[in-house]
Amino acid sequence: MLKEIKCDHFIEKTLQFKEGLNTVLGDDYSTNSIGKSTLLMIIDFVLGGNSFLEKDSGAINQLGDLTFMFRFEFNETSYYYQRSTSTSGTVGICDSEYNITSEISTNSFTNQLKNHYNLRIESSFRAAINPYSRIWGKDNYNVDKPIQNSIKEAESISIENIIKLFGLYNEIAVTANEIKSQEESKKILAGMVKKNIVPKITKTDYLRNEKEIERLNNEVEEIQNNLLKFTLNIEELSNKEIIDLKTEKQRLLDAQSSVQNKMRRLEINLSSKRVKSKYFNRLSQFFENPNEDKINEIETFHNNIAKILQRELEATKEILNSENEEFKLQISLINQKIDQLLSNVQRPNFIVEKIYDLTIQANKLKESNKFYEQRETVAEDVKALNLNLDETINNILLDIEVQINNELIRINKEIHSEKKKIPRISLKRKRYSFDHSSNTGTGKSFADLIEFDLAILSLTDLPLLIHDSVLFKNIEDRAIDRIIDQYQNFDKQIFIALDGINKFSDESQKVLTNKCTLHLSETRKLFNRDWR
Repeated sequence: MLKEIKCDHFIEKTLQFKEGLNTVLGDDYSTNSIGKSTLLMIIDFVLGGNSFLEKDSGAINQLGDLTFMFRFEFNETSYYYQRSTSTSGTVGICDSEYNITSEISTNSFTNQLKNHYNLRIESSFRAAINPYSRIWGKDNYNVDKPIQNSIKEAESISIENIIKLFGLYNEIAVTANEIKSQEESKKILAGMVKKNIVPKITKTDYLRNEKEIERLNNEVEEIQNNLLKFTLNIEELSNKEIIDLKTEKQRLLDAQSSVQNKMRRLEINLSSKRVKSKYFNRLSQFFENPNEDKINEIETFHNNIAKILQRELEATKEILNSENEEFKLQISLINQKIDQLLSNVQRPNFIVEKIYDLTIQANKLKESNKFYEQRETVAEDVKALNLNLDETINNILLDIEVQINNELIRINKEIHSEKKKIPRISLKRKRYSFDHSSNTGTGKSFADLIEFDLAILSLTDLPLLIHDSVLFKNIEDRAIDRIIDQYQNFDKQIFIALDGINKFSDESQKVLTNKCTLHLSETRKLFNRDWR
């Protein structure tokens, strides 16, 4: 726990802290700007926070860079450190006289604190304590959002952090890592398709491949079962394949013939001659005063149409020529296969080559289908894991929700003598709500927030609380008396700032005074120089 903080600019050079409750008290007039919130910010700073640099920079502007020396004690062993505002990214490790012996990063320092406080959680030390270090200026005392680090933090992050604070994240982490691994597999498989290492096939392709694999296997099996027969009569096997090839060749020849007929009709259309104007001139021999201008206009229109048609015919001709050449190539390849089969009729190794070719074809299809099966299996696994993760998280959140709400019932009854609405938290995977809707008064809302923090402190390994005076401003005095009683139940350190304690009960005043770290007033401010 934190035992002391030293600073040359403090009105008291050394501030001592105790186990349990530690108070920073103002005067009976609730005087502002005397350093209560600033001291809480400095406590947060020596715990690895940065809000003092960002939210309370007035002290730095007036006094220059500040260095704080501080001591923690764990298991009766003291640890000495220094941290300066000018080099806030590092923390000095010191001897008992606060001479720096080495330096570590602030992240390493907070990791050390996490170990010293024996925080057995997945989140960082700062992620654990920051929501419950509620100090003026930090924007983390929204009465409707008690588990958020700030108003800008996504609710899903806050929910993840509270799961970690309850030490229940391991089960989620195992499934989340499995999902991450499977997602990586999905990316690898998708990359293989994108780079054309394997073909992309659909369910329809997969089923078609299965039928083709069966056909190829049956053919291989037939050859193997009739090996002697085929060895004695290789011509039978060859003829079977030749027939298939000739059938395919005839189909190609028929299709080619259709294309060639279209080509011939195109040639006729392209070679047709247009009617020339000299033939229209002869009309005057047979008709009196023919309208030659109108005839020329019609002839021009026909010629323009003819040009357009000719361009389209030329384009079609190119397509048909390309198709015809492709047919020639396919027919040529089939002719080569037929010639090869005919030449193999007297060669026994033809059977071996045939089985080899069929096996290669079947194996290619099998590989494609195997890849498809892998891809589908990974997709199904990711879907199942996500459903399992949803169920796991929902069960964990329900467990946390029940624990917190039960503790809120207990604390609420002890703080409020009359019947008050008990706040309730509802936790979902990506959002949450803190219901205190019927508690419309500001004071009761902040009392609910303090009750929530006390519940978390009781139920988890959270090592400390920091509550600034802003939380107490509108809470009724009797409720504060009972909140102080609740603070007294903890050995964990609780740092609070309060004004005007004379309005509380005698017992509360006694507790607050005995637990006082520093008493501040208009004439006795935190720093030894006043600029306000």
